[in-house]
Amino acid sequence: MAFEILGSVIFSFVTSLREVLEAALIIGIIASYLTIIDRKDLFRDILYGVFAAVIFSLGMAWVFLTFFTDLAEYQKLFEGIAMFLAAVVLSWMIVWMTRQSKKIRSDIQEKVDKIITNQEKAGIAFLVFISVAREGAELVLFLYASYIGSVGEVGAVTAFSAISLGFLTGLLLAAIMAIVLFTTTRRLDIKKFFQVTSVILIIFAAGLLAHGIHEIYEFLEISGSSLINNVIWIEVWNINNTVLGDVLQFLFGWSYDPLNPARFEKSVVGGIIVGLFGWNDNPALIEVLAYGLYYVFIAIAIKRFTNFSEMREKAPQPITD
Repeated sequence: MAFEILGSVIFSFVTSLREVLEAALIIGIIASYLTIIDRKDLFRDILYGVFAAVIFSLGMAWVFLTFFTDLAEYQKLFEGIAMFLAAVVLSWMIVWMTRQSKKIRSDIQEKVDKIITNQEKAGIAFLVFISVAREGAELVLFLYASYIGSVGEVGAVTAFSAISLGFLTGLLLAAIMAIVLFTTTRRLDIKKFFQVTSVILIIFAAGLLAHGIHEIYEFLEISGSSLINNVIWIEVWNINNTVLGDVLQFLFGWSYDPLNPARFEKSVVGGIIVGLFGWNDNPALIEVLAYGLYYVFIAIAIKRFTNFSEMREKAPQPITD
């Protein structure tokens, strides 16, 4: 049974590792800077901010699991929208980190200086809360999108267990990496880490987009909408009942759905590919186009913002008295 949920575990592990490490880096930068300027008395505010952000994130997760997992005939529509939103936020996070990674430390230190200079009450706690809560909210959205994408196939308990396993593993590894980074003389290559995880998350985001479109189609089909007759929903290919499908069935024939034993996406390997890449045995035209165009869009966005950041760095700074 472990193989069927491996895709969900990997997705939740990578996203959790990335988001938690980002939050830990922000906390570490603030704590390190307060130490340098001899304001350790504000460490308590950091703890307040982290605690509030964790409570906020857990509350958000509870709301999603309590109120948005049984919307009757609109469930498929909501799942599709949630996957779209997760793909958009995931893409924005990747592009933003590409642009801001070089100056995130200076930006945070500048904000801390402003808070201390203006003697803003609870300013440090609020800065930490906003920074960590943003990462927490993003993570909840990503994990929920993965959860609803797999709950229909493996059940709520198994899907939740897979997401939890990936999250806890990512949380533990992120904590270890943060401790190594801030308490020892060893230096982790954070830039390369974010580059590698960005590539993985881009693949995840493309899969979420395609899977979201598939959920929208199922909603239209269930609701009896005439929109499914549109040309964009034409089936591009269907590997089932083909030579390729027969070969895949022979190689990966075990299925956790006895009613559909010939479907590759129901096999062990197929289920993993579905979880990681949003694979569909018989995708519609709009799914294929959206999946391919997403990679073009994200490449252009990263290239554009990278060039913009380099131009800003090379631009002459204004002279101040």
